[in-house]
Amino acid sequence: MKIGIIGGTGFYNLIDGMEEQAITTNYGDVHVYRAYKGNNEVIFLPRHGKYHDKLAPQVNYRANMKALRMLEVDRVVAVTAVGAINKKFTLGTIAILDQFIDFTTRIRTYGKFSADINNPFCPEMQKIIIQAAKNIGQKLEKEAKLICVEGPRYETKAEIELFHQWGMDVVGMTTSTEASLARELGICYAAVAHVTNMAAGISDQKLSLKAHKEAGKINNQKLKELITEALELMKPRESCSCIEPYEKAVLAGKI
Repeated sequence: MKIGIIGGTGFYNLIDGMEEQAITTNYGDVHVYRAYKGNNEVIFLPRHGKYHDKLAPQVNYRANMKALRMLEVDRVVAVTAVGAINKKFTLGTIAILDQFIDFTTRIRTYGKFSADINNPFCPEMQKIIIQAAKNIGQKLEKEAKLICVEGPRYETKAEIELFHQWGMDVVGMTTSTEASLARELGICYAAVAHVTNMAAGISDQKLSLKAHKEAGKINNQKLKELITEALELMKPRESCSCIEPYEKAVLAGKI
């Protein structure tokens, strides 16, 4: 089974001996890193590019997800840094994303068909990640709601106040785009968010960019442990509601 991991630079060494490979898609070139973990092949894709030089609006999301599809990846676990809107989500909190509101204007479709994304994240993979957290004794918030914004600027206090009124738990800049594209490609996609800052007006705590990065580094070790355990629990995919829109489109000749 092939499992994709999408994240930042801290995951290049998730597994010993990961080898780099360039994939050419009709949307652009993508660099991935591949290695085996037991019977599974793990393919790490650095979301922001090989050198982490692309800000959220500049990420080539369609190329990234298409590359994973071309590599015959069935399941993807994405790791994403977020800001906390819900006050119970403190610095360092790790959470499974359950729903999102997409506040971006970027292209988030391949335009082949209309995919059902009522439940945007794979329920089977969510259960696996929850079990993995239990196995290693790691605290994990469940059913977190994300508001995805365009970036690269952070939000104003007024925007965060509005998002809070909408019931959003966290704010980020990438995940909804990946989830939408994954559904069109028939890929099971789940996202693990980690809080690296408090959103504007939520706390008096002021974090510099350096502090933001340091919080991310601290979380990375916990995230690696969680994902490593989740990889051990994953089994070959037989059927899943995530695949149905893609399969229907194939049967209808739209893909």
